[in-house]
Amino acid sequence: MKKITGILLDFDGVLSSIVVRLGWPFYHALKKVKPEAKKMEILYSLNDIMNMYLQEENRNLFYVPKMVIKISRNLKLDYFQMFRFVVYLLILIRKNNNNVAPEEQADDVLKFVTSKYKTAIITHAEREVIQTAHDKFKHLKDIDVIITQQDMKYTKPHPEGLNKAMNSLGLKPDETIFVGDLPHDIQAGKRAGTMTCAVVNFKGAEKGKREVLKRFNPDFIIDHVRELPLLLRKLENKTILG
Repeated sequence: MKKITGILLDFDGVLSSIVVRLGWPFYHALKKVKPEAKKMEILYSLNDIMNMYLQEENRNLFYVPKMVIKISRNLKLDYFQMFRFVVYLLILIRKNNNNVAPEEQADDVLKFVTSKYKTAIITHAEREVIQTAHDKFKHLKDIDVIITQQDMKYTKPHPEGLNKAMNSLGLKPDETIFVGDLPHDIQAGKRAGTMTCAVVNFKGAEKGKREVLKRFNPDFIIDHVRELPLLLRKLENKTILG
């Protein structure tokens, strides 16, 4: 194994909690449509829907309406409820868009990687979300390159964002690890030629998400982003000894 010189990171679901940004709108939109729904019923539904999302590889023109139909069936909504749910969900997602909540010890992870490696964040999140995140992460300012939705013509699994980051930092793919939490992150890393590290980071549905991620053959898989420094130390030792 070559010495690792670069760490590329996804943002939502790796450093920032996806449950806080998207779970909150989902919960409250469903409560608007089905006030009788219990909290645990909604959480189980969210887990099921996340698993459906993870397993949907063909994201073509019909992807969004197909997912809406699947979600509505999963939630046992009629057509009128489905329409109201989607409207409420979109409004609340927009309202909650900048609500960034760091994953546990994520800032410590940033401190570690930025002190030892060339680093970049490649994210589907909008630039304003990352600007807000600077108030929540002390060491986000130490990241060398940040590529947001507005900086890419193509989003993951296309490797454009990763290639831009590596070109900017002078990184070689075989000396770089891309850390993501979804199948399209792993696909993007493989297409860019980097090593890939999958992060599970989904409390309540860890087993199902891990099984889905394993099918995409990441080079490494960890349960939570806080485990990344330990993984990198082990890889450093292998490089030294190897």
